[in-house]
Parts: sequence; C-alpha cells; structure tokens
Amino acid sequence: MKRVFYQMCIAAILSLIVISCTKVGFADEENPDAIDQNDDIFPVITVSKPTAGQVYLSGDSIVVQGKTTDDKIVYKGKVRITNDATSAIVAESYYESHLLTAIDFRLAYNAIVTLPTDFSILVEFRDHGANTSVATKGFNSPLIIHLPIAIGTQSDLIDYS
Repeated sequence: MKRVFYQMCIAAILSLIVISCTKVGFADEENPDAIDQNDDIFPVITVSKPTAGQVYLSGDSIVVQGKTTDDKIVYKGKVRITNDATSAIVAESYYESHLLTAIDFRLAYNAIVTLPTDFSILVEFRDHGANTSVATKGFNSPLIIHLPIAIGTQSDLIDYS
C-alpha cells in the first residue's frame, strides 16, 4: 500500500514538472521580440534636460530627461552618462516595452569633481522595426562653457528643447 502511494506521488511530481516546463501559449502567438518588417519610421528622441548653456558645479546633479516616441511601438532604449577622461559609465538606465508608443526617460548623476571634467550623454532608442535613433551631448563640469550637440542616426528627428 505504501509502495503504491509513493509511486503515485512520484508520478504526480513528475507530471507537475513536465507541465511546468512546457511552453505555455499557442503556436500562432506573436513573438514580442520579432522585427516588424513594415516599420520603417525611426523613433523621435526629445531631450529636455540638460539644456544648452546649462552650468554645472561640483556636487550638482546632472539630469538627463526627455521622451522618445514612435509611430508604432518603442522597443528598447538606454540613457547613459560617461566620464570622458576615464571612459567610465557613471550612470546608466535601460528601458524596454512591447506596448508603448512613447517612453519618458530620466537619469540623474551627482557629479563631484575637483577639476573640470568632460562628460558625455548618450540616449539611444530602438523600435520593433529595428530602427535606432541616437542622441549625444558632451559638456564640461564643474564649469560649462558650451554644450556642443552631436547627433547620431536620423538627426532630423531629434529635438533639443
């Protein structure tokens, strides 16, 4: 009797393992990472912070803020602040969506420096059509003299307000 009970328990556990390891869903469901061959419009990146001519002192927070939009769906993106002297990424944030046509982004870094230091900002977003837009800015801290703007892919779609 005990032997039959143990065999039934083992069979139930094995059945549970097999069921939990199988793929859930139907064969005709869309892959959320699939490339949309009909999407040929690039995402639009709007960087609202930092603004041109903004002054940073040691201890100030460098804030990168803005929004990216797409005619269909924004897929993946990242926002990065890099110390140009050391090539160290001092702050980074990743974004991913399978539903949204717009994503607000914000990243802050408290810059504590003893000498003027160059930092770069990278904002990059991709849609489900594998169209990638890139926005970059370079600036100095603790004193900013100018804020040069270098624009990557699809420069006509990037708005620096």
